Amino acid sequence: MLDCTSHIDVWLTIPDIGVHWTPMSGIMATRDSVRGNPGLKALREMAGLNRQQMARAVGVAPRMWQRYENEGRLPEKLDIVLRIAVLSGKTIDETIAMIGFELPDRDELLDRAKSLEA
Repeated sequence: MLDCTSHIDVWLTIPDIGVHWTPMSGIMATRDSVRGNPGLKALREMAGLNRQQMARAVGVAPRMWQRYENEGRLPEKLDIVLRIAVLSGKTIDETIAMIGFELPDRDELLDRAKSLEA
């Protein structure tokens, strides 16, 4: 069961196996290597929207969208990422890759799940 929280440093939580998936390894959900997020800007441009329109369409304040694009903040809710994908015409996988999320390792998650059953 997935629990989407609004907490900034936890994007998805899988409570049964104690795994927390953070958007990136940075502090406060920021990207370490790049100032700003060119992927989010590109996705917005694919949607044909300005920053204010995109912010409203995905359900965040315009200032938050500005933080996503300029400061490297990452969306902290799954529904925001889903809306970005729909608006840009990209798949979920393409959107996640463009935004810069790092997916958890499948084998590591499976090992943790199996170790809890023992």
